[in-house]
Amino acid sequence: MAFTDRMKEARLAAGLTQEKVAHAIGVAKSTYTGYEKGNSEPNILLQTRIMGVLGIDANFLFQDEVNLRRSAATPWEMEHIIKKYRSLDGPGQEAVDAILDCEHRRCADDKQRPEKVVELFPTRKYLQSASAGHGDFNDDASYEIVDLVRRPPVGTSFIITVNGHSMEPTYYDGDMLFVRAQERVELGDIGLFTQGPNLYIKESGPVGLISHNRDQYPDPITGTEDEPIRAQGKILGVCTEDYLR
Repeated sequence: MAFTDRMKEARLAAGLTQEKVAHAIGVAKSTYTGYEKGNSEPNILLQTRIMGVLGIDANFLFQDEVNLRRSAATPWEMEHIIKKYRSLDGPGQEAVDAILDCEHRRCADDKQRPEKVVELFPTRKYLQSASAGHGDFNDDASYEIVDLVRRPPVGTSFIITVNGHSMEPTYYDGDMLFVRAQERVELGDIGLFTQGPNLYIKESGPVGLISHNRDQYPDPITGTEDEPIRAQGKILGVCTEDYLR
């Protein structure tokens, strides 16, 4: 099932029409219909809004992409291996056969032993970073699915990387952060925000977005009538190395 089907499944489960979801995320109904049909794909911001409206996270939405990636070898791969085998001379094929027999017996023996099962938590990581500085350009960033070996914080929708030093010492340049998609961030909480084309990681303050590195970034970022500040998610914590495979 593609992520477009998962999106439709979640919408129906929530009892929402395409028109209501489209209105909630700020696009035309025809645009949202195109997302469910697979005619186009929503960008990072719209994806976070969709997950927030439908009450789902990236683990649910993109689980089938991960399963597809883990599928068995393709016919092309099998043909490639067989062609290599057939190009060997007699002694070469005998050597390969001997190794295959040995490894087959070893694997058969291993199957009799109880295995330690590692539970994986596939999570979408965006390759575009978010500024902890003066602002990163916000575009339709690409992403990859990363397998976490520890359960991420409850409500995690995706991971994004810090770019800049304005949130030090709370978060550092290069830190990967867990984000829960939501359209409101309470005062004092750190969130992911947009203002026009820029994407920020900042603390929500009473008059704007606050940096923690006050020596270098003393002034808050404030919105305007033409370019208001919009919350896209709440930061839940750092994705440290022990979360990764």
